[in-house]
Amino acid sequence: MKIGRVRPRQGGFALPAAIGALVIVGVLVTAGFYMARQEVRIGVASKHSVMALNIAQSGLNDVMANWTAYQFSKIAPWGAKELADTMANGYWNARIVNLNNNLWLLTATGTVTEGGALWSGASRQVALVARMIFADISPPAALTTRGKTVIQGTAFVHGEDTDPPGWTGYCSGNNQDKPGIVTNDTLQLSGTGVAGITGTPSVVQDTAVVDSTFTNFGNMEWNDLVTIAKLTGKNVTGLGGTISTVLPDSIGTVCRTTTLNNWGDPRSPLAACGAYFPLVYHAGPSLTIQSGGYGQGILLVDGNLSLRGAFVFYGLIVVQGTFETQGAGNRVMGGVMASNTDFTNQTVTGGSVVTNSTCAVERALMNNSSLGMARPLPRGWMDLSNLVS
Repeated sequence: MKIGRVRPRQGGFALPAAIGALVIVGVLVTAGFYMARQEVRIGVASKHSVMALNIAQSGLNDVMANWTAYQFSKIAPWGAKELADTMANGYWNARIVNLNNNLWLLTATGTVTEGGALWSGASRQVALVARMIFADISPPAALTTRGKTVIQGTAFVHGEDTDPPGWTGYCSGNNQDKPGIVTNDTLQLSGTGVAGITGTPSVVQDTAVVDSTFTNFGNMEWNDLVTIAKLTGKNVTGLGGTISTVLPDSIGTVCRTTTLNNWGDPRSPLAACGAYFPLVYHAGPSLTIQSGGYGQGILLVDGNLSLRGAFVFYGLIVVQGTFETQGAGNRVMGGVMASNTDFTNQTVTGGSVVTNSTCAVERALMNNSSLGMARPLPRGWMDLSNLVS
């Protein structure tokens, strides 16, 4: 029997080709899905990066729009305060650093919470340098006046620049010694206490001391200041022509700024009312502070002012009439500007002391929410996102 040769079985190529095609298609599909996913991630990351930047910028805008000199004035130079808030798609954290009482560094970090655990977490950080802009009121001496001025007894008027006690670290250091008294006519200055006038020099005659000296303050005028005081609720005319005492009023750490005879607390910047520097107005025709107390800020009197003993005030006093002190213990640190409109006697008697203090005037101006405003420096905005770890 003849056995024929067995022919090898021919394998088909269709199946390997199909498998190869499926592998290629699978790779292509997988690559497509991967690339699509990456594109989505890139798109979401880009969107959330912009969103985080907007959140951070919103934080800066919120701080600037709600700038409260009363709150931030408690921050010592190079000290800082932290603020935070939430938004619909994230939250921001801001840090406010007091560089020198005039310049402030604001940084804000915005973080996105939208997208859950997979997509959230993008963050950006921005910074802004802001400068305080405030009314230009700079008394030329410890006491600026005109007409008859009498200094009696143990009263003192000092032009040497002195920082208020307990305010260490809260003053800019821009001290400038001034005359003790600037007046339009030194021949009308008299009294047994004239020897108690000191300064650089002690007395200056300036014929340019006229009505406008006591009503024009840079871009603001007397009526502007009066209007602001009335709007901020510190028109104390309703208390009458005699105020028995002026004292800070607080509940715990909260300063009760609506109390008319609460004019802040100069004893310590960290006290409940220590950063409260009101703009106080009295319509006159005269105001007498009878039995002392203490306050700070800016006091405007549209008439005569009389201090009758143991009244301590840090800041600026502007009087359209006469300024008079009687009795021991009256202390004014900052500056007094008395127009003496009717040219009757200005009288500083007893143990009263008026002392030039740049720090007291600066803080009274900068820390009044109606007079002190923070404004960004040109090109003061920075994106610090690459520095965020």
